[in-house]
Amino acid sequence: MNCNIIQDLMILYTDNCCSDESRAIVEEHIKGCTACKKALEEMSAPLVTEKQTTESKPVFTKINSWKASVLQSILLFLSFALIVFGVAREAATPSGDTNGLWAIAVIVPATGFMMSLANWYFIRVYRNRKTFSTCSLIAAIAFILIGYIWAFIHYQGITTCFINGSFLSAALPVVGCVLSVTLCILAMLLSNVYAKMIGKE
Repeated sequence: MNCNIIQDLMILYTDNCCSDESRAIVEEHIKGCTACKKALEEMSAPLVTEKQTTESKPVFTKINSWKASVLQSILLFLSFALIVFGVAREAATPSGDTNGLWAIAVIVPATGFMMSLANWYFIRVYRNRKTFSTCSLIAAIAFILIGYIWAFIHYQGITTCFINGSFLSAALPVVGCVLSVTLCILAMLLSNVYAKMIGKE
């Protein structure tokens, strides 16, 4: 039988509105006609409307964007809290063995990490997640190094301070180094998590 006639019957066939005789004709025809068989399979497939796909995707994206914003806000708050703690400790020791050492131990690493979070606002500029997280790591390292250079220039007696000073004077620079390395690694790892939440490939 002519394929055009069969395809007209297929509409009734998929809706279960045809007679048994018409059903038998369609089924017999598709046994030997691959084109009509394929057309019937396409007609029988569940229909996904464009509205359904556009409705489900933005909801998922909005939820992930919200989670990413919360993550960024928490990290900004924590790094700011670290800076405030460091500034308070530094203000409490305007002179003596530990003057300037709280800046090296806490303020510089926390500021470097917080400044690397500014890179997150430019995530759409980056091609992929790997490039973005690498640049976040580089930003953290760069800001921390700039901070240490500034600290050594600003606090001129800082070198002799932790060589000839108390135990705390020797311990604080070590704390600063450990915190700096930890925050640089976190800058890379957390930026990757953030990029994944945003949907960056």
